[in-house]
Amino acid sequence: MAMKTPGGNIAFRNFHNDFAHIINPNERRRLALAEIDKDPFGWYHVRAIVVAGVGFLTDAYDIFAINLVTAMLGVVYWQTNEIKPGVIPSSSDTAIKVATSGGTVLGQVGFGWLADVVGRKKMYGLVLILIIFATLAQALSSGSRATSVVGIIIFWRVMMGIGIGGDYPLSSIITSE
Repeated sequence: MAMKTPGGNIAFRNFHNDFAHIINPNERRRLALAEIDKDPFGWYHVRAIVVAGVGFLTDAYDIFAINLVTAMLGVVYWQTNEIKPGVIPSSSDTAIKVATSGGTVLGQVGFGWLADVVGRKKMYGLVLILIIFATLAQALSSGSRATSVVGIIIFWRVMMGIGIGGDYPLSSIITSE
């Protein structure tokens, strides 16, 4: 007999528990999917698609908008550069752009594991908070005598990447469930 799993409510029904008494996992999966197929298309489906779709849209925007930002950073912070005035050095440009990808890998592994341990909905909420906070923080970042603007932006891009990396597995699994 399969173990019952926690979770499920009116919005997100736990079909696994409905068929927990069936021993064969393939039959249990087939019955759960048949039950899902019976439901008519409605607000629940639209909401799940919109939530995951908006998440993927904002993730893509956050990742690819940095190309415009680095050009603006060059104009603001490297105006006095002797070789190429108004252009960010290529090492700083590359580090800022790669920071999100590194964070994404960490977020996929970390939040994927945490979602299995703690719960998908709790982790999805935490992921969204992290993405929002890190995006706002990097937008409000600036350099000072004590810190480099590149270092601060790299830090917040890694944090945002961790949130985006967590969003990838969690959005897809929540939508598919």
